[in-house]
Amino acid sequence: MLLQAGHWLGRGSLLVEGASLGEPIECDLTIEQDSSGLTLTGALEFQRTPSHPLSIRVAPDEVGTYIIDARIGGVRLDGVAKLESAPNLGLLWNAEGTLHATFALFQVAKGYGFRGFLRERDRTLTWEVAFALKQDAIKASNVVTLRRKR
Repeated sequence: MLLQAGHWLGRGSLLVEGASLGEPIECDLTIEQDSSGLTLTGALEFQRTPSHPLSIRVAPDEVGTYIIDARIGGVRLDGVAKLESAPNLGLLWNAEGTLHATFALFQVAKGYGFRGFLRERDRTLTWEVAFALKQDAIKASNVVTLRRKR
């Protein structure tokens, strides 16, 4: 599985069908792993709307795929994913059957690429987000440099 525990930051764009420019999107995501699967929590931010909290549970099922239970903003989605080999693929839907989304998760140079489509009634959205592991700077008084500063 590509997903790894840690604090991930994502930046990308969301494109509405018919639009020529994408809307910037940012995601702050924490992934925690336990014995029964992964929990992803964080926030999704669009340029023109307030932050949307997100909570996603990913757990293996008995047939070799993964079950997804997602809450993004006020929307609840169920889904299934193939996460054992690259690219990781998934399908999400709401209970009413009016919203469907597909996604691919794949490795890029310093993190993950995340692309997908969402279809809700008569509109289609597509997104691309690049996730990188957040590196916290740690100060240390015992670090010595051997190069002269320029």
